[in-house]
Amino acid sequence: MSREPVAIKGIGDALWFSFGPEPWPEMLSALEARLAANPGFFAGGRAVVVLGDRMLEEADLLNLLALLNRFGLTLTGVLTDHPVTQALVRRLGLPLQPSPALERAPETRELPLEPAWVIHRTLRAGHYLQVEGHLCVIGDIHPGAEIAATGDIIVWGRLLGTAHAGCEGDDEAAVYALELRPIQLRIGRYIARSPEGHRRPIPEQARVQNGQIVVEPWRPFSRWEHWLGRFLGERAV
Repeated sequence: MSREPVAIKGIGDALWFSFGPEPWPEMLSALEARLAANPGFFAGGRAVVVLGDRMLEEADLLNLLALLNRFGLTLTGVLTDHPVTQALVRRLGLPLQPSPALERAPETRELPLEPAWVIHRTLRAGHYLQVEGHLCVIGDIHPGAEIAATGDIIVWGRLLGTAHAGCEGDDEAAVYALELRPIQLRIGRYIARSPEGHRRPIPEQARVQNGQIVVEPWRPFSRWEHWLGRFLGERAV
């Protein structure tokens, strides 16, 4: 397959025109042929020309600008690595497009990792489990079973036994369950029991608010979702 002398690619809200190594008059003729083949498509568009390390004279740039204007294109950037061409672009008052390689990389910040455990089992009466970090149980917690974690607790099932999140005094920990009906619920220093009477089983979350444990519907994008994806493959027992 033969290479096109002028490559056109849509990036963002502009069309980027890249030129081959052939002499500049040939490049302008090739560009004119591309534009003339479908003038309605290009009219009203924005253009960025990629010149690489090609050195151009003032007449070369002015002819390019006139050609783009004739087909209704607005020049919004000139990307060039050649210092002479860069100086010419500035002198003519044309927009100089910064090189992607020279653009500042976005600032990154490493997030602190917290230990977390995933348990794939149902805990029955007499079972006791305590972990350091967050705990996710994929299964049910039966009455008579007890789980504890220094961080948050997620039960992907029915929590009917006893759960203690933030068991080393973290009052900001939380408990989440698809069905939250524990015999006893503890978060940090606070203790609560499941309310009497039947409740429709819906996903719920519990956390400390104004000095007491409050249970409410499990809202999407809660705190746990920030770390759940990170730890699901870290540890399993």
